[in-house]
Amino acid sequence: MNTHVGRQQLLGSLAGLTTLLLAGCDQFPGKPRPEDRWKPPSEITDFKVLYETNCRACHNDGQGLTPSIAMNNPLYLAIIPRDTLRKVISEGIPGSLMPAFEEGHNGDLTAAQVDSLVNGIYGWGKNNEAQKPANLPPYAAALGDANRGAAAFGTYCASCHNADGNGGKGGSVVNPDYLHLVTDQYLRSVVIAGRPELGMPNYQGYVPNKAMSPEEISDVVAWLASQRQKQSREVATASPQGSQPPSQ
Repeated sequence: MNTHVGRQQLLGSLAGLTTLLLAGCDQFPGKPRPEDRWKPPSEITDFKVLYETNCRACHNDGQGLTPSIAMNNPLYLAIIPRDTLRKVISEGIPGSLMPAFEEGHNGDLTAAQVDSLVNGIYGWGKNNEAQKPANLPPYAAALGDANRGAAAFGTYCASCHNADGNGGKGGSVVNPDYLHLVTDQYLRSVVIAGRPELGMPNYQGYVPNKAMSPEEISDVVAWLASQRQKQSREVATASPQGSQPPSQ
């Protein structure tokens, strides 16, 4: 009888000790915090992590220089519609270096992750709502007149890029390699929003006290686009006949 009671007491003690050990596992030294534990990439929704991993190489966040327009540029955020930004992140821009990021469009991010990026990027713009200019030019518009654009370029842009766009302190903006890497919409966005991290002002600052009109912006973009087309024709004309591939 005493043996049976002793066995029960021993089992009870072991059960109690096991419970205490299991309850105290999270208190062991060196155990990672929940937020530090590994997660599958598809479960990461933190904006800073997603931006650093997917966007930072091309679009800076106010720190350093990157090839394309900064996503915290206040004027850019003021003109681009939210649904357009989401579409660009999700589906990319065909014919450019901007890839698609969302699943279903050859990307790896979930819809929730794309939403996190959109919300975080727009969050940067909230601090500049009070400074938003009135009567902003539209984000997108048809190309204007290239001949008028040449004159407008001379007025607003030649001081940094020369009258022909091929140099100056701001460098060439008609370089064929550059023009074939960017879309007309990108050119428009940069003309409007500028690249302040590179010393390039926005559409209000090219000439003191004289902002570019929406028509002048469209005309300048048309002139820049015409330089791309002109160079394409020149390359095609210069190509020897023998270099053309045989017909299939």
